[in-house]
Amino acid sequence: MDALSPARGRMLIRAAAALGASGAVVGLIGGELDNLVTLLLAASVVAALAGWAHERRASTTRAALEQQRRGRIDERTRALEEARTETEERAGRLERQLREQRELLGHERQLRLRVDRARQAERAWSRELRGQVMHLYRSHGASADLRELVLEVAVRLSQAERGLLLSKRDGDGDGRLDLVCHRGFQNDPSESSVAQRFAERVLERDEIVREDAPGDGLSAADDEITSLVAIPVYMNDGFEGVVVCADRPGGFQELDDDVLLALGDHAGTVLENHRLQGRVRSSYLAVVGMLADAVESQDPFVESHSTEVSNYIERVARRLGLDAAMREQVVFTGLLRDIGKLGISERVLLKPGPLTPDERKVIELHPDIAARIVDRVPGLAGLSVGIRHHHERWDGHGYPDGLSGEAIPVEARLVAVADCFSALISSRPYREQVGPEDACLEIERCSGTQFDPDIAALFVEEVLRQPPDVGSGERRLSAAPAEEVLAAARLGAASAAASDNVTLLHSHRHLQEVAAREARRAGRSRRPFAVAIVELSELAMINRREGYAAGDMALQTAARALERAVAGEPSTVGRYSGRRLAAVLPQSGHSAAGHEARLQEALERCGTRVRVGVGVWQEGDCGEDVFARARLALEATPAAI
Repeated sequence: MDALSPARGRMLIRAAAALGASGAVVGLIGGELDNLVTLLLAASVVAALAGWAHERRASTTRAALEQQRRGRIDERTRALEEARTETEERAGRLERQLREQRELLGHERQLRLRVDRARQAERAWSRELRGQVMHLYRSHGASADLRELVLEVAVRLSQAERGLLLSKRDGDGDGRLDLVCHRGFQNDPSESSVAQRFAERVLERDEIVREDAPGDGLSAADDEITSLVAIPVYMNDGFEGVVVCADRPGGFQELDDDVLLALGDHAGTVLENHRLQGRVRSSYLAVVGMLADAVESQDPFVESHSTEVSNYIERVARRLGLDAAMREQVVFTGLLRDIGKLGISERVLLKPGPLTPDERKVIELHPDIAARIVDRVPGLAGLSVGIRHHHERWDGHGYPDGLSGEAIPVEARLVAVADCFSALISSRPYREQVGPEDACLEIERCSGTQFDPDIAALFVEEVLRQPPDVGSGERRLSAAPAEEVLAAARLGAASAAASDNVTLLHSHRHLQEVAAREARRAGRSRRPFAVAIVELSELAMINRREGYAAGDMALQTAARALERAVAGEPSTVGRYSGRRLAAVLPQSGHSAAGHEARLQEALERCGTRVRVGVGVWQEGDCGEDVFARARLALEATPAAI
């Protein structure tokens, strides 16, 4: 071992000293460390206890907060559940309302389709009806009985084999409806108990009655009825009654009520229009007839034979095969042929001696003057041809145009013969009258030169078959030609006023026209209007128990009550059907319920039970649609007690 260097030794000594000092220090530190560890352990325990307490408090707080949160969640859940329940209930209500609206919409759609179908069917039937009436009117002429035409049209359009028309009135007092006319029966149906029974049901209920098995009756005519439909008919001339159509192959069930009602309504309306035309024409004839009488009155030598000559003209025209309208026109032509003489000076017209050539030319102006007169009268213009040419000759030497042969209108050829015959059997200033036989001989002599030979022969045959009464030569004033024509043609026998004869209200057709006009106006302005229908619920019972006169009185009372109820506003009041009145209210289309209550209250004072239904115009409606709404509302309304 190497000897220690002094420096190294000193280092070793210092290290040992340091170690000793360190041991002392270590010992001192060890004791302090024990105390420190104890303190640290105590602090750890205290800290643990504090942490545990804090954690305990925090856990308690968290539990409370969790409980509060769960409580809020539960409350929110309950609220949501209640909201969900309420939403489901609301959804259920909305679904029910939607279902009801869909059902209502479907009902409206069905109503619209039904109304459209009914309107189309009614239009088709109206066209057919008008065509049938025009055909019948042309074939029968104005002399046809309008009620006969009503029955004929009803039987044709319903495709029935037989039918009859009964009046509501009991004119003979036997307690039965009067039979107006019938067709197709082999036996007399005037005692038909089946027709009477069903007609009375129609009048009592104001509805169409169908029956495929009407049952046994008391007369032979009843045995001919195997099925029937009874339809109410109202005509503006005051007639009310029932058309009974019987025995349609397959029965009458397939015919729609609206179409059948349209048949009854339009039959009366269309035929009444023809009556109105006849009435207007009769007015014109009355005026012209007075002019014709003025011609006869200024000639003291003329004896009028208008009636006899007109009868000859009509019979010859019938034998020539002319239709009724043409026969009527020829009769009018014969009556008005000399109206032009009003424009001829009496000095020339009544000259007792032969006429000079200039005077002859003046006389020959009267056919042209007459034609100009009738041309100025609407409805008579068709007569001008026959009047203008009734002095043409078969050989072409007549006037004013020198026509010959068949170039002369047939009515002019016939009137030429009648005019000559009338002149021959009348007195003239320059000769005496001749008898009918001599007049016929003169016509035969001029046949083939002045007259159409065939027409001349037929005219002579008719005169010899029934000679006229020419009297003793004294002048006889005839009835006015217009009156004779009216008596023969039976034109315009009743008023054509557009009103109901019982209630004096407007007619059904007028109500329809007003509603159609208001619908067009509402379509432009978007301002709705209303239609109110009032039904007398007890009218059938009143008719049955007290008689139809009492029923008419109830209708009149209700009509006046309805007029008073709507007097303060623009309105059109009319009789809609047998037991129903109606009012079109142009400025009252906002509240149907309000109108129903107001009118119901007003009409309760009329002394009989009524029902009221109101329909309000909606976008796209026509007038009939609004009436259909009012009818539906009426059917859903109970009668007042």
